[in-house]
Order: sequence, then C-alpha cells, then structure tokens
Amino acid sequence: MNLLLVEDDKNIREMVYEFLTSENYNVITANDGQTAMRLLQKHTFDLVLLDLMLPKSSGFEVLKYIRSTSVIPVIIATAKDSDTDKTLGLNLGADDYITKPFSLIELLARIKANIRRATVYNHFDHSADQVIKYKDLTINISKYTVSKNGKNLNLTHTEFEILRLLAANQGRAFSKEQLYTSIWKETYYGNENVLNTHMNRLRNKLSANTEKNDYIKTLWGIGYKMEEES
Repeated sequence: MNLLLVEDDKNIREMVYEFLTSENYNVITANDGQTAMRLLQKHTFDLVLLDLMLPKSSGFEVLKYIRSTSVIPVIIATAKDSDTDKTLGLNLGADDYITKPFSLIELLARIKANIRRATVYNHFDHSADQVIKYKDLTINISKYTVSKNGKNLNLTHTEFEILRLLAANQGRAFSKEQLYTSIWKETYYGNENVLNTHMNRLRNKLSANTEKNDYIKTLWGIGYKMEEES
C-alpha cells in the first residue's frame, strides 16, 4: 500500500514514517502543501495522512486539490482543541481525523479501517452489476457509483458506504451508534462530529434541486433511515 504522509514537524514525520514502513507500507513524505500536491500529480496513493497546518499551501488547500481529482481516503491530523478545523476538514472531504498527540497504534488502526472501506468493493463480482434504485438515485454497488437522474454524483468512500447501508435496508432505522460501528468498524463513544459532518455533506450532494431531507430521514432521538418505497 502506498501512503502519502504530509507533515511539517520533522520529529513527527520521521516517527510516523519509521513506524509505517516497519508495518510494510510504502510511505512517501512531504513537509509542505505545495510538495504534497506535486507528489499527488506524479504518484498514485492508497491513502493520504494530512496535517492541516502546513507551510506554503495549507492542508485545507491540499485537501481541496485531492477532492477535485480523487476519492482516495484522507485522514487529517489536527491539534487537540481544534474542533473548527476538524469540522472544516471533514466538510472539505476528509474521511477521518486523528488528534495530536496521537498513538501510533490508533493511527495504524485508522489507516487500516479507511483503506479497507476504500477497497472492499474490489471484491465484488463485476460480471453482473449490483444496483439499488431509490427515487431518482441509481446506486451501483459493483461499480461504486451513484447517479441522480443519470448524472453522476461525486461521493467519497465514506459517503457511499453510508448511502449504500441505508438504501440496502430501506425502512430500517439505524441509530448513530449502529451507523458509526457499521461504517467505521470501531467502537462509538458518543462523538457525533464525524458522523454528523459526513451525513450533512452526503445530504447536500443528494439534495440538488430537491428537499435536503427527501432521501435520508432524521428520526429525532433515534437516528436515520431511508423510507421504504411502495
């Protein structure tokens, strides 16, 4: 697996690089945003670990660049109390975040979980497309695409997973805990920020020219569901 590590702190960069290479990842590093974007033009990566506070071009600019060309998983690294940065990063298309100072074991677990979500659909049988139709949406599980009235929607892997899970279980209500553990494959500790941000971003993409909640319903005090079509 090829990873891009974007971090301007030399000590953190070297520590993470040594740890991930010892775990048999091929890691390329960048210490500023402009270098990161040049590397993204030249190489193909399976995941990007991106610090937000970078010289030359910020991590937010790098994230915008990534999402303009790719849906590869991106984990952002944020300072301990930077909730605004976390939310902005997630809104710009990051899949996950980790807070500094972080445990290398936690980082590895998040990398594995995000790569697993991004690659799980490579194991489907592509000889016959597996498709879910819902209202004016066509969700192609085999090709990992979503279209609305024939126009493709650019969803991240996490957004696709949320939509696929709800659409495949129409009429079933999922609590936030059930959604989180199903998508992120880790224990839910009540931190709603990641799930809420991804849900809002997904709804915004689905809702062009329609009501925002026309596809995914919020059940207050319970969670979310997609109504079963008659």
